[in-house]
Amino acid sequence: MRIWTLVLGLIGLITLSLSAVPVHFDEAQYTTWLARPELSYQTKGPFVTAVQSLTHALEFLPQLVQVRLPAWVAWFLSGGLLVWLGHLAGFDQQAGRRLLILYVTSPMLFALGMVHTTDIWLLFFMLLALCAFASILHCRPNQQTELWWLLMGAALGLGALAKLSIALVPLSILPWVIIRSPRLIFTAGPYLGALLCAFVMTPWILWNLDHDFAHLSHELGHVNSESDNWFHAIDWIPVFLVAAIPVMLVAVFGGLKLRIDDFVNEREEAVRDMLRFSFGALVILFVMKGFMGEVLLNWTLPMVPVLLLIFARRMRWSASGVLTAGAIQIAILVILIYPYALGLSMKQDPFQKIRGWDRVIHDAAVLAGPTDIVTTNHYSTQAWALYFWPSDRAGADRYQVPTGQVIPTTTRRRNQYDNWDVLSTTYPSLVHIGQYSEELARRCLRFDELGQVSQVMPDGTIRSSLSVFRCTGFSPEPAWPDMNQH
Repeated sequence: MRIWTLVLGLIGLITLSLSAVPVHFDEAQYTTWLARPELSYQTKGPFVTAVQSLTHALEFLPQLVQVRLPAWVAWFLSGGLLVWLGHLAGFDQQAGRRLLILYVTSPMLFALGMVHTTDIWLLFFMLLALCAFASILHCRPNQQTELWWLLMGAALGLGALAKLSIALVPLSILPWVIIRSPRLIFTAGPYLGALLCAFVMTPWILWNLDHDFAHLSHELGHVNSESDNWFHAIDWIPVFLVAAIPVMLVAVFGGLKLRIDDFVNEREEAVRDMLRFSFGALVILFVMKGFMGEVLLNWTLPMVPVLLLIFARRMRWSASGVLTAGAIQIAILVILIYPYALGLSMKQDPFQKIRGWDRVIHDAAVLAGPTDIVTTNHYSTQAWALYFWPSDRAGADRYQVPTGQVIPTTTRRRNQYDNWDVLSTTYPSLVHIGQYSEELARRCLRFDELGQVSQVMPDGTIRSSLSVFRCTGFSPEPAWPDMNQH
C-alpha cells in the first residue's frame, strides 16, 4: 500500500504540474543560468542549475518536463526517506501508513514537488541527513559509525549547494547532542562528516572567494528586514500549520492521543528524543528570527517532516480516515492553484502574479522581431523573458540567445544577470520590456515604443500591461551606477 500511495501521489503531482501550474520566476532564472554555467551564482548555489544541465541533455523531452523532472524525482525519494525516518523512530505499520499519507497530501510538500526550485532539494537532503544521523543513534556502542557520518556530511554539503538553510539541520540537533549525547563530540565521525561537507561545498566556496562572498552576503541580507514588527515572531505559526496539514488540524480536537503506550527500544527512543529537540530548537530559532523581520513560509520547511511524524504517531484516525482528509486537502490545493475551473475569477487566484507570462513574452517577441539582447526593469520579468523567448534551438542551447540584463539601479539588489555585464558593451539595437526607462533611453540614439503586451488571466482578465521598446544605437556611456546591495 505504501508504494502505491506514493506512486498515485506522484501521478497526480505530475498531472497538475504539467497542466495547471505556471512556470515560477525562480524556475525560469535557475534554468536560464544554463546560458553561462558557473561554480555558483549570485543568489543561489549551483545544484539546481547543475541538475538542469542533466535533464536538458534529454532533448526529446518537452521543455517543461526537462525543467520539472528533477523536482518529481526528489519529491518521490523524499517520501521514501520520510518513511525510513519513521521506521528508525520505531513507527509501526499503521503509523507508517498514516505518515506516508500525510506526506503525499500535505499541500506545502505537494506544491514543492510540482516546481523545480531549491526547496524540494532542501527537503530531500535534509531528510537524508536526518536519516543518517538517526542511523548513527541506532548503532551499538563501539560499532563503526563513520560511514553514516560521511553520508550525513555529503547530504549537508549537497544540500548547501542547493540552499544554505540546510545548516538548520545540524544547528537544531546540536542542543540534543550537547545535553543527551556529548560523547559524540569526542568521536572522529562528526569531523570526518564536516570535512566531507566542506569538500562537497568546494564549488560554492571557490566562487564566493572570487566574487567577494556575494552569495553569502545575499543570504545574510535575509536575516534582517525593514519590517521589524514584533508580531512576526508568532504570525508565521498559523500559516505554517495551515500550509502543512490544514484539514488534519481537526485531529487536535479529540483526534490526538495524549499518551502512547507503544513499545520502542532505547535506540528508537533516542531518535524520537532527537527529533523533538530538533523541532523545539527550530521553533525557537524562527521566533527569534521573527523579532528581526518577517519569517517566510518556505523558510519553515525543515519543520514539516517532524510535524508530520508527530501527527502520524499520535492520531487516532485510521489510514482510510487520514486518506479521506488528505484528499480534501489536495482538492483545496487544486482549487487554489486553478480557481478558474470553478468559475472563479482572478481575484481568487493566489498565483496570478506568475500566470500568463508565456503569452506576454511570445507577444513581445512578435512585436520586437529577431533580437540578441532583451532588458527589463525587474529580475522576474528578465527570467521569464529569457526562458519563454521563442527559439529554434534544443536543450540548454535555447537559452543562449537572446541574453540580457535588468536595468542597473542603486535601489535594487544585485542578481545573477548583473554578473553577465551584458549592458557594458555597445549594440546596434536591443529590446526593452516593461516600463519606460530613462536610464536606458539616454544611452540610445533612438528609443521607440513598439507597442504593449498584456498579462492575461485564463478568465480573460488583463492583470497588467507592459510596453515593448526598441533601443537603437546603444552605448554603455555614461557608466552605469554601481550596485552594492546583495
